[in-house]
Amino acid sequence: MQASRKTTPLRELRTYGESRAVRHPDCDYAAEVDVHLTVCAACGKPFTDDAVASMVCENVEFYCSKLGYRLYGYCLMPDHLHVLPSPAASRIPMSRWLREFKSHTTRQHQLRAGQAELWQRSAHDHVCRDGETAESVLTYITNNPVRAGLVTGWQDWPWTRVFIEL
Repeated sequence: MQASRKTTPLRELRTYGESRAVRHPDCDYAAEVDVHLTVCAACGKPFTDDAVASMVCENVEFYCSKLGYRLYGYCLMPDHLHVLPSPAASRIPMSRWLREFKSHTTRQHQLRAGQAELWQRSAHDHVCRDGETAESVLTYITNNPVRAGLVTGWQDWPWTRVFIEL
């Protein structure tokens, strides 16, 4: 007799927050896995303000370091953030990184600008699969400002940091 597999309806699978995502229901993203996160601003383009952009970038690096994450790189666009971290050996779930990062940066934004929200409630995550390398995903991430017509070369965008060889 074969054991039945538990299947979770797609409407019950959740990403970080309230939106739906198709993912393995038992995965907490705390393993040695590279995850491309896209986190969108709640409204407008708050990261066109250099002080806000700088604060967000500093905290991407700070929370990766604090939680023992490997950080390959990131790119902060005017209205969203792309970041490629890995929990690595820390075994700390990605949901904790997002919660701490978004909570702290939102508080800082409230103190500086007096605005209540900085981030949308959720984040889009993409686990790097077979055939995808950190370098290929980071190349996609870093070329966002080029594709948007903001700069001619990714190295010219002030809110991009790369910690591996591309």
